[in-house]
Amino acid sequence: MKLNILITAAGGDIGGNIINILSEQKDKELFIVGTDLNENIFALDKVDRFYQVDKIDSLNYKKQILRIIEENSIEVVVPVSEKEILWFNENRNIFDALKIKVLINNRNIIDSFLNKLETSIELNNLSVKTPKTFLFSEFKNQLKFPLILKSMYSIKTKDIYIINNQNQLEYLKTSIGSHDDYIIQQYIGSLDDEYTTSVYKNKNKFEVITFKRKLTGGMTSFATICNEEKLREYSLKIANSFNLEGSINIQSRKLGNDFYIFEINPRFSSTVYIRDHFGFKDVLWWINDINDDNIFNIEQNNIDLNGSAVLGYQYKFFNQENK
Repeated sequence: MKLNILITAAGGDIGGNIINILSEQKDKELFIVGTDLNENIFALDKVDRFYQVDKIDSLNYKKQILRIIEENSIEVVVPVSEKEILWFNENRNIFDALKIKVLINNRNIIDSFLNKLETSIELNNLSVKTPKTFLFSEFKNQLKFPLILKSMYSIKTKDIYIINNQNQLEYLKTSIGSHDDYIIQQYIGSLDDEYTTSVYKNKNKFEVITFKRKLTGGMTSFATICNEEKLREYSLKIANSFNLEGSINIQSRKLGNDFYIFEINPRFSSTVYIRDHFGFKDVLWWINDINDDNIFNIEQNNIDLNGSAVLGYQYKFFNQENK
């Protein structure tokens, strides 16, 4: 069975690794189309067709995406960046009318987890441990230093500030624009105790894989599988409460024997290729689930319990005709 599939943000690490996963399905007839803001992408040799597109807030973006879908008879779209996920979420009716399958979570998951303050509120309602969180404009020194200051919406900015004293706090009060767009959060644990948990659920499947990880430049540079029952328990509670039918990613830190969830991403994450290697094939599972026929033949219950991954670096070289 042939499948024409569009991957957005194909130049980023997540989009590129989703393309890697799909390109390895040698026994399947896939036509992979990629889009990105940038002209040059690392996965250029692994897509059948590539388009450079405008920014999401451009008036041209909608026309470009619909034209690309029509030109390539696209059947499945995988929005990768949070901005694009939000755009496809707001335009579901267009793609429903065109009978295009879009790999995004339900509205409640997207609306709740793209908002970090709402995430904290929802987790507290579920009795899931999370750092104490306040709207920046309402913060009255309720927490001890150090603190974390970050945007309520990571689609606006990914800037994160660690505040160690009152002088730093006062400076940020005057230098940060709208205080209603930021949150103050309790600083939990350390970078050495950070975990990323991927959760996949449909009507018949519930799978969880957790990595203890190290970050370099905001990307996972080292990951080792950890089997943490508390995180599995939290994951099931969250998945059931939000009627998850797809994939989400949970970020947490460990302090003592407790895990504190500080962020949930309603999308594929940077460990997508790593976890696919270890049998957690959420990209393929999700594509199978939204199609009437199972496109990919996947062995069941074959997720590794042990393993590690290290991020490597390499160049690719293209002749001019490749572009």
